[in-house]
Amino acid sequence: MKVILSLSFLFLLCVHKLYSQTIIADSGKFVLTTKLALDLDGAKHAYHPNNEGIDNNLNGGISQAEATQNHFAKTDNRGYGIAKKLSADKTFYEGYITPDGYFVSQTTVYDKTKTEGNPDRYADAETIPYIAISPGWRYKGIRLGDIAYVTNIDNGKEFAAIFADARNNDNEIELSLALANGLEIPVTTRMAKSYDGTKTVKRYVGMKNNHLKIFYFVHSGDGKSKTPVEIQTLGKKLMGK
Repeated sequence: MKVILSLSFLFLLCVHKLYSQTIIADSGKFVLTTKLALDLDGAKHAYHPNNEGIDNNLNGGISQAEATQNHFAKTDNRGYGIAKKLSADKTFYEGYITPDGYFVSQTTVYDKTKTEGNPDRYADAETIPYIAISPGWRYKGIRLGDIAYVTNIDNGKEFAAIFADARNNDNEIELSLALANGLEIPVTTRMAKSYDGTKTVKRYVGMKNNHLKIFYFVHSGDGKSKTPVEIQTLGKKLMGK
């Protein structure tokens, strides 16, 4: 029994230590952080077979050969940023492609009523203000669909968000493009070429590390997706605004 308790204590200590790399302070129902990362997953224009998306295909686990051939190995989680289906002969995966030619980019499931190949099944980083759940958030009891209310201490902007994606480490807190825009956090862009060199596209490559205060509400979600308006309304209600 002592061994089990000791192992449990060490696990909790490791989680707390890892999370403290990002969180400067933690008091009650909010955290303070300055370490941010940009999440573009779920965006309808994130990835493209010709690398014409707002994110580089490499960030979705997609090489040029994989993208142009729409062929992903069944091992090593290749193409992890896009929604996929088994090929007809069940030997590899093929990415779902939208009518306008983009891969369907995936987050954790956002709208369970939609099919796997439907872009609306996932949280669109361009329109849904979301935060990705990392181990530290799970340790606090946060689940997918829970609500947060974020204040940008550097400029006073406030915006509600939903926990709608996941990441496997606590090195940074990952925000969707919509949340970064709502908080008026400067986002870095860069012009880049498509694979065939015929198109120049604007890519989002990161954001400035602003000081954020994130109020979080455990079990505030109902397991259902929310529109941007619903997220703001619910966030303000939870804050008593």
